[in-house]
Amino acid sequence: MEICELILTSFGPFTDKALAFDQKPGVLHLVYGPNEAGKSSALRGLKALLYGIPDRTTDNFIHAHSALRIAGRLRAANNQELGFVRRKGRKNTLSSLHDESLDETALAPFLKG
Repeated sequence: MEICELILTSFGPFTDKALAFDQKPGVLHLVYGPNEAGKSSALRGLKALLYGIPDRTTDNFIHAHSALRIAGRLRAANNQELGFVRRKGRKNTLSSLHDESLDETALAPFLKG
């Protein structure tokens, strides 16, 4: 799986912040910056995008729980791409970039190997 883009729509200290990762094969990406720049928040956002926003998240200090949103684009080993949005909730938290509901199984080809 390749992470093509992480869009922190409303998560932690971020509002509409996009991190795009170059698509050149074999390139290693480093995310760096000064203290309190949001590196750890972005990492939590990536984890939340892939596996869900935790019930007791602390990343709601700017945005309300119900408003938390993260989007992203992934590429699988077979070059299939998926763009999707994750919202805070207990079920049906995935949708396409066009606001169509997605089942959690849509991520399976991207999370294995």
